[in-house]
Amino acid sequence: MKRIRMFWLEEKFLNIKIFFMKKVLFVLLSFFLFISCNENVKDSKNISKVLFNKDSENMKIDVFLNGQFFTSYIYNKEYPKPILFPVKAKSGLTVTRGFPLNPIPGERTDHPHQIGHWFNYGNVNGLDFWNNSDAIPKKDMHLYGKIVQTKILELNHKMGYLLSTSQWQSNSGEHILTEKTKFIFSELGSTRIIDRITELEAVKDVSFKDNKEGLFAIRVIRQMELPSKKAGKFIDSNGLVTDVKVLDNTGVNGNYLSSEGLKGGDVWGTRARWVKLYSKVNDQNISITIMDSPKNIGHPSYWHARDYGLFSANNLGQSAFSQGREVLNFSLKSGVKIKFKHRMLINSGDELSTEHIENFYSEFSENKTVKLFNGKNLNKWDLPKNNLWWSINEDGILVAKNDPKQIGSNLFTKKKYSNFYLELDFKFISGKIDSGVFIRGNQSETNPQIQIGESGSLKRDMTGSPYIPKKGYPIEANEVSKNLKFDGWNKMGIKVVDNNYIIKLNGVQILDYNHEYSNLPGPIGLQIHKSRDMEIWFKDINITEI
Repeated sequence: MKRIRMFWLEEKFLNIKIFFMKKVLFVLLSFFLFISCNENVKDSKNISKVLFNKDSENMKIDVFLNGQFFTSYIYNKEYPKPILFPVKAKSGLTVTRGFPLNPIPGERTDHPHQIGHWFNYGNVNGLDFWNNSDAIPKKDMHLYGKIVQTKILELNHKMGYLLSTSQWQSNSGEHILTEKTKFIFSELGSTRIIDRITELEAVKDVSFKDNKEGLFAIRVIRQMELPSKKAGKFIDSNGLVTDVKVLDNTGVNGNYLSSEGLKGGDVWGTRARWVKLYSKVNDQNISITIMDSPKNIGHPSYWHARDYGLFSANNLGQSAFSQGREVLNFSLKSGVKIKFKHRMLINSGDELSTEHIENFYSEFSENKTVKLFNGKNLNKWDLPKNNLWWSINEDGILVAKNDPKQIGSNLFTKKKYSNFYLELDFKFISGKIDSGVFIRGNQSETNPQIQIGESGSLKRDMTGSPYIPKKGYPIEANEVSKNLKFDGWNKMGIKVVDNNYIIKLNGVQILDYNHEYSNLPGPIGLQIHKSRDMEIWFKDINITEI
C-alpha cells in the first residue's frame, strides 16, 4: 500500500509539474508573440486591414479600415476633380465640411469648390483648376480647368492602396497633364493616415504661375475652424442659406501649429515641414496634420491655412505668399514628369504631440534626423587642439566664446555631408557677434558660409547671407531685421540641395540662392571669428540628409 501510495503521489506531482510547465510555456509563447506583434507595429506603417468597395454606378470607391468606414474616393465626372469625401476620424467623427454635397446646419456656404480633400492648382497654362465649380457662369467656363479620372489601375487590399490615372483638361477637353495618383490608407493606434503620391506628366509645355490657390488641400467642419467674428452665409436648421451678421463661436476652437512653432493666423503664408490643425469637438481631441515631403519642389511648403477651415499645403505659390520676394513660376516641358508626396494624419482621442508628429514625419520623409549636438558631449565634432573656445554648460548649451587673445576657432563635424536640411538654435550673449555656419567645408571659394551676426568687412549685421571666401557676399538675405532676435533664441534652417541654398530664420524664408560653383561633400562647421570679444550659444543642432 505504501508503494502504491508513493506511486500515486509521484504521478500526481508529475502531472502538476507538467501542468505548470505548460503554463510557463504558454506565458513565454504569448510574451514572444506580443513582442513580435509590437515589432510589426513599429516596423510596418500599414498594419491595418483595408477594404475597398467599388461602386461603379455612383462612381466612387468606399474605403474601410479595420471594418470601419474611413472615406470615399469620388470620381463622378459631374464634379470638376476627384475628391475624398467625407473623411472620418477613427472615433467616427466626420472632419470634412458637408457643403455643398451634404450640407449640415451651422456650416458655412462659401467656396463651393472646396469639397473634402483634393489636389489641384489655381494657374495651369492660365487656367484656374482650383476655383472651378457649378457656381461658375457658363460664359466664364473657358477660364477654368477640370480633372477627369480615366482609369482605376489597382485596388490593393493587402497593401492598402488605390492607384488611379486622370487627365487635367481645359473646359473644352484639351489634354494638358496626365496625373497618376497613389493613395495609401493605414491606421496606427488612434491615428488614420493618408499618404498621397501624385505624379504629373506634361502632355505639352505647361506653366504653373505662382498662385496662392493650391495644392494639397482639405476643407474642415465648423468646429475645427478658428474662432472668427466675420459675417458670412451659413446653412440654417431648415437647410436654407442664411446671412449671419454676428457669428456664434460656441464649440468653435480650432487652432494651427506649424513645425516652426507658429500658431493660429500666423501660420498662413509661412513655410513649414508640417502643420497641425487641432480642436476639441464634443469633448474629444481631434487634429489633422498635413506633411510636406523634403523631396517635393518648393519644400518646405508654404501654407494656405485659413481661419474659416481651408487647410492647404502649396509648394508652387512662392510669389503670392512672399509678397514677391520669391518667385518660382514652375514649368514642365512636354513629356517631363514631376512627383509630389504628402501625408495627412487624422487623429482622435489622445492629443497628437509634437514628438509623435516628428516621429511620423521622420518615417514619412524617409530621411532620418540626427542630433549633431545632444547637449551632453561633442562626439560628432572634431574639437580643436588645446580647446579654449567650445564648452557645454550645465543646461546642455553649446557655449562658443573667444579666447583672451581672440584667436578665434572653427568647430567641424567629423562626417561630411552633401545634400541636407540643417536646423539649429542660436542666441547672442555678449560682444559683437561674428559667427556663422560653414557649408560643406572651410575656406573654400566654392562653398559659402551662412553668416550669423555682424560682418567684419561690412560692419553691419548680415545674418542669413552667404559669404564666399575671398569674394564677399553675392546676395543679402531679406527682412532679417524683422525676424532676428538680439535678446532671445533664434531658429535657423538651412536646406542645401546641390547648388541651391534656402535659409529660414524663425520660420520665415529669408534667402533662396543658387551658387554656381558649389562643391560637395564636406563637413558642417561653426565659427568664432578672430579679433572679436564675443560669446554666442547654440542648441538643438539637427541634420536630415536628403
